[in-house]
Amino acid sequence: MTVWTRRNEKGTSQTFGLFRRRPSGPGNDPRAEFELIRDAWKEGRQKEAMAGAKKIAARDRLPEGLREMVGQFMLEAEELGAALECFERLAIESPAAAMPHYFRGRIYDRMGRLDDALAAHRKAIDLEPDNAECHYRFGVTLARNERASDAEASYRRAISIDGAHARAYTNLGFLMDQRGDRVQAAQLFRRALQFNPHSAEAHFNLGALYGEHGNHEEAIREFRQAIRLAPDSVEANYNLGIALYESGDLDAALDAFRRVTRLNANHADANYFVGMIYFRKGLHAKSVKLLLAALKTNPDNPSILYHIGMCYNHLEQPAKAIPPLKRVTELSPDDHRAFYALGMVYDRADMRDEAREAYRTAESRLHAGHVNVA
Repeated sequence: MTVWTRRNEKGTSQTFGLFRRRPSGPGNDPRAEFELIRDAWKEGRQKEAMAGAKKIAARDRLPEGLREMVGQFMLEAEELGAALECFERLAIESPAAAMPHYFRGRIYDRMGRLDDALAAHRKAIDLEPDNAECHYRFGVTLARNERASDAEASYRRAISIDGAHARAYTNLGFLMDQRGDRVQAAQLFRRALQFNPHSAEAHFNLGALYGEHGNHEEAIREFRQAIRLAPDSVEANYNLGIALYESGDLDAALDAFRRVTRLNANHADANYFVGMIYFRKGLHAKSVKLLLAALKTNPDNPSILYHIGMCYNHLEQPAKAIPPLKRVTELSPDDHRAFYALGMVYDRADMRDEAREAYRTAESRLHAGHVNVA
């Protein structure tokens, strides 16, 4: 390219190009502009980023594929109304494409507009009947609409088109699990992991199946895999805690439940199990605080009430132990252990007549073969 060198009054040289170039700026390169918008979002400038994305989406002509990218960005940011407008406009611009209707269906699903979601997914399938992802998403919406049989058919159709569709295997396995077919459910979860070993959902669901069958070692392994893939999953950390607790590894279970409470401080079940671990470790003062907190959300839970009573008993406060233990006997009148514990705290509170009556009831329940529920 030809250039001329000129010298200014201070003697420094300046080089000028033969052709003038237009400087980069808004409206000149929408793709580059969108990249800057995504960077702004990552840097925490969400309001600015979304305003920029909406400006791009409002333009009449965009490079191929960019409107879809902007719509997906809005969907991921939970700006559902703006995302819907984006894909509706794309459906007008590309009337033969299934993709805009596919995303409309996903957005309507998120909005709870299930009838509209079903209609949008049907339109996508009409346009691309051999698109496995369209059938899969149709199945997701059908399942949310409590149409399990139709959802199953959609997942199976997705798998028949794409035999490696891991999410279809996972969701089909979930349906089989709900139906009570645990063997087929496990096979489907393993199949999902064969095609996508990074599926946190498949590891999680497989772990739950193992846990329910008492296979704690396998359950723990699967839940740990799920947590490695989704470390902030409250459900995976909680289920790991349950498996560890039931296997007797109290220290590891305590760590798992504490992770749950860090993610969700108001998780009543996790707080209950932390309280139970403290109880089993003999830390009754710590235990009773957490059990009392758990009782607020589950005031008639016999197990919580029983262990609160026993904590007070261990803390040499029999008068405080009486009300929760008495309540257990009201909720579970066949539980001989609760009557025996109540008799014990009556005894320690010098309420001899009440203690004798509680002991007599405990003995009669025991000989009747009643099962403890506390």
